[in-house]
This record gives sequence, structure tokens and C-alpha cells, in this order.
Amino acid sequence: MKDEHFGDLCNRYFLGTISAEEMAELDRCLRGSQDLRVKFAAEARLDANLRDAASSFEKKEGSEISTVPSRRKWQWAMGAAAALVLIALVVSLFYPEGKTEHIARIADLNGAVTWIADGEQTEGRLEIGNELTGGTLEVSSLDSWAELVFQDGSSVWVSGPAVVTISDGGAGKMIRLREGDLSLDVSPQPEGKPMRVITPSAEAVVLGTQFNVSASSLSTSLTVNEGEVQVTRLADGSVQEVKADHRVIAALEYESPFQASPRGDSVRIWKSEFPRDVRHGSLGFGAESHPNELHAEAHLFRGDHGETIDPILLHTAVVGPGGRKMQPVLLSKGARFRIFGRLNKSFEVSFGFGTYYARGGLSGKFSTQRKIVIEAESDGSFEVELPLDDFQRLRSRFVESPVGHELGWLWVQTTKKDVGLSIYNVELLSAELSSK
Repeated sequence: MKDEHFGDLCNRYFLGTISAEEMAELDRCLRGSQDLRVKFAAEARLDANLRDAASSFEKKEGSEISTVPSRRKWQWAMGAAAALVLIALVVSLFYPEGKTEHIARIADLNGAVTWIADGEQTEGRLEIGNELTGGTLEVSSLDSWAELVFQDGSSVWVSGPAVVTISDGGAGKMIRLREGDLSLDVSPQPEGKPMRVITPSAEAVVLGTQFNVSASSLSTSLTVNEGEVQVTRLADGSVQEVKADHRVIAALEYESPFQASPRGDSVRIWKSEFPRDVRHGSLGFGAESHPNELHAEAHLFRGDHGETIDPILLHTAVVGPGGRKMQPVLLSKGARFRIFGRLNKSFEVSFGFGTYYARGGLSGKFSTQRKIVIEAESDGSFEVELPLDDFQRLRSRFVESPVGHELGWLWVQTTKKDVGLSIYNVELLSAELSSK
């Protein structure tokens, strides 16, 4: 069967427009070809990923996306049953019973990290050196991370909060990033079997390279440091070839520009741009002087890997450089962050950021805390300046100082209580500006 015809059958199946005869043909194809089962499973992941993203987008924006059609009802009595049988067939043939082939191992981890394989959460404490089959890694908190290494030496740093699903089948490695940050160092892949990285808004095809990915429910930022990556924007199917020292942003809605651009010379000052720089949180309205305000989102911390504790309520907002100029933001000696936000009352607030090596992968995570005092009868606004020297690395393996490294993202977080945390501007000031 030609790839074009098989692809057409898959599209009809996922749109709900497939006929009974076509359904039977698709069933025969999948029973007779392992390669086609692999392709179908990949298309099923893409379909579910895009629909999840569209649903999230509609909830946040209150709009519909014409490029993601609703699945129509089956027009014949056996349609629904046939669909379930087809998916069950793919699962049973693509993942034979008893097959537990290891595809990766945990090279490093810290904090709240959970591994779910074949729908079941791994019991006991995850440890460095654990072998993994296909499954899903959940990195729950901002001070958590994990490094996965595939059998061919390709490595993936996962920075929390993040949800990542990995597999390695006949069509090659597949990584699905629902949200979070990845830094990938990909070894040369076999001909015809590239690594695919799929987010809610983009798909990247990789043959061997080093690149970084940041994904939210609405957009994906991808920066290539070595090699070349082909990126498809899922909203409209547009494709960009992203070369070394270039970057591209793929938004779920296709009105935004989608064009690979040189990273350019690094800058030492930065001012956030909402909504483009939003990584985590709910963007809403604030006061008239700052209409775009990023409200912290609630989530539960259930303990580090392997331990059982009462869940701790966290409220977190995350931003990162993703502006129109697409220039890397370099942290310099004497620099400081200036953060503008709002709280309902005085409270202890955690601040932190992640860094990359200049034109490279993850280099560190750093954090600090401040008691923010809110005056009575005020609107709760605060402004705080935090010198880089006040931040401490979260693990000895990370670089001792962030100076000379690129800013990846910055987080603001409160613990246990909802005190109305939101931020409406973040700035990085150089030593010269900080002294003024």
C-alpha cells in the first residue's frame, strides 16, 4: 500500500469520516504490516495530542479552532465497536504481551519524579540506573528534574514541571512533551527512523543534534544549537527547517509568525512580554496599568520519588525569554532580577530560574526565598529585586554560578496557602542598570 493512501485512511479514521469498507481495509493493513502499525500508533498519538491541546486552548481562549475538527458520530451501528477493536489490535500487535524491552535508563534525577509504564505507576523509589521500557515520566515540581539516556546514547534532560512520554519502536524514537522543558543531545539516528518530538503545537523530526524545547499548552519554543531540526506547526502543517544557532516558535493558533530566525547576539537585559513569555500559569486581567497578569496555578506536591507524604499545595507562575527578537539572554556578573507582582497578604515567596550552557544544554537550577510584605489598605502590589548572588544552585552537579550562562526560565511560587500570587512583569537588569 502506498503511504499516501494509508495516510488518507488514517485521516478519515481520526476525523470519523471513514466508511465501513475503508475501515475493513485499514484493519487488514494493520494486521498485515508491523511498519503500518507503528505509523498508525504514531498518528494516534498525534491526534490525541492535538485534540488535548485544542481543548485546553478553547477553555483558555473561549474560541474554536477550525483546523481541529470535532470527531463526528459514527454513521453505522458497528462503527464504535470497530474503532475499539482496531485500537486494541494495534496495542496487542505493536506491544506484544510480555514484551518488556528496556529502551532507556535514568542517568540522574532529583525531587518529585514518577515513572508510569504500561498504565501502572512504578512502585518503590526510583533510582539512578533504573532501566525503563516505554512509558510516561512526570516531573512534578520546579526543583525536580531527570536525565534519561537511550540505548544509543541519546540523552534527554527533563525539567519540571513536565510530563513526557517516550517510546522506541519500528519507526524510531518518539518523545511526547505535554508541557515543560527538554534539553536533548541526540546521537545520529538510523536512516528512515528519525527521533520525533511532539508537543501540543509542534512536531520536530531529528536525525542527530543538540537542541532545547520549551512547551506549554499554547506554544512551543525550539532552539537548535547543533545540527538541524525539521519543525512542523500542527495548527496548519507549516514546516520550517531550523539550523544551528536558529530558533522558532510554533503557536497553536496559526496567526502568529512561524519562521526560523537566527538567535543573534546575546543580550544582558530582558523584559518579559506577555503572553509570549508565559510558560506556566493562567493569563488574565489585572489593574488598568498592567492588563496582562499571570496568575499562579495550583498543583500538588506529593513528595520526592518513593516517599509518601501528605500532599502540599503549591501555586506557581513561570515565564521565560521568548520575545520577538529571539535573542539569547546571558546572565552577567552583578545582574539582578526585578519582579513585579501581587499578593493578597504578606507571605514567603520562592523564586528560581533554570539556565543553559551558551549554545548548549541544561546547566543548572537556582533558587532563593523572600518574605514579601504587603501593606494594609494596599492593592497587594509588590516589587522585589534579587541579585544573582542571592540564588543558590539546587544540586552540586550544576554549575556553581549562573554567570555566563543563558537564562531558560524563571519561576515564582508560594507553598501551602493560596495568597493570590500573580506577576505582571519580570526584568533582568545588568550591573550598570542595577546601580542606577
